[in-house]
Order: sequence, then C-alpha cells, then structure tokens
Amino acid sequence: GINAEYGALARLRFAEVVERADIDEANRLMEMSKASLVEEEQGGRRARPVDLIYGIIRDLQKDGATSVKYDDARGRCIAKGFNSDQFQECIEEYERLNIWCVNTGRTRITFIN
Repeated sequence: GINAEYGALARLRFAEVVERADIDEANRLMEMSKASLVEEEQGGRRARPVDLIYGIIRDLQKDGATSVKYDDARGRCIAKGFNSDQFQECIEEYERLNIWCVNTGRTRITFIN
C-alpha cells in the first residue's frame, strides 16, 4: 500500500527514516496514477481545447443541417468555460482543415462534406 511507498521513497534516498517529503511525494504519485487511469478511460490522452470546442459546435448541428449560427456556437463554448481565443483558434484550425467554412460576415459556420 501507500505505507510501502513511503518506505521505498526513503530507501531511494538511502535513509532509515521516512520524512514528510516522502509522504508528500507518495501522495503525489498516487494522485498522478489515478489521473492517468481516468485519462486512459477517456481515450488515452487529454483532448485539446480546440477539439473539445469542435465537439460542442458539431453537437449544435440539427438533424441534417449543414450549418450553425456563429454566435450560438461561440455562446455555447463560452458557457462551457472556454474563452474567445480558444474558440477562434478552433474556428481557424478546422477551417484550415476544410472541415467547415465561416462566411465573411461571421454569422454562419458551414460544414463541408
């Protein structure tokens, strides 16, 4: 268990006594281990903000619709905790990838099939 980790960390320092730093490091390692398990369950890596924003915008697409309102997409992303710069970065990146295009008036995001 965790107590064995305390001792192992102390032995790594060639020490006979477990110090507070050993306990803190063991706890940190346990938290990182738990976080990596959650990350693994979610597909093996953390999603980038632009990819998460893309998913939000894609979810706004109604049955068979080819476009969404720019302001609706931006508002939904801001409400989910993303900032304007992240939203803009997503728009530009997926536009470069020819996934969608934005009209010159910045009122619609149209998905390219």
